[in-house]
Amino acid sequence: MDLRETEREEPLRQVGPKNMSLQIYVDAYSGFRANERPRLFQVDDDLYPIESIESQWKTPEALYFKVRVSNGKRYLLRWLERTDEWFLQSDYDGRELFERRRVQFIPVDAVRIREAESRIAGCEACRGDEAHLLFDWILADVPIKHGAYEFILSSPATCPGCRGLLTEKSWVEPQGGIEVQAEA
Repeated sequence: MDLRETEREEPLRQVGPKNMSLQIYVDAYSGFRANERPRLFQVDDDLYPIESIESQWKTPEALYFKVRVSNGKRYLLRWLERTDEWFLQSDYDGRELFERRRVQFIPVDAVRIREAESRIAGCEACRGDEAHLLFDWILADVPIKHGAYEFILSSPATCPGCRGLLTEKSWVEPQGGIEVQAEA
């Protein structure tokens, strides 16, 4: 089956505590275009070979793949072409992979998201190479939390420079740059 025939627009679901995403490694076939179709994905140390792609659709921000793996479970994968990043969504059977992870997920409320936004000057879209820290590093300074954890944004975050959408893994430039202490 030619996947281009099955491409269609599907509504983007709101990402929040009930619909989360997790950055993952995906091995994808690149033919006519990059990452044309995923072949397998990895969560922690486990590999999930993809048996079939049930559907795919494109939004202005991402390409989505609803896949079935060899054990019969279904997952929703999201590829951000602009940053070449893959994410596992918590839809379908994905939630059980979130629940078994050894990493604690911390929801970040809108107040803390606004505070983190105020601590950045811009993102990679408007600051280019000056954006060298991940947004979740900025988030780590807002709610003080130690240990293995991932942040889940409960509402959209935006860049103060260009108003573009930010994810937990967006590259940003901190407000005032990075200060380096000179040795005396």
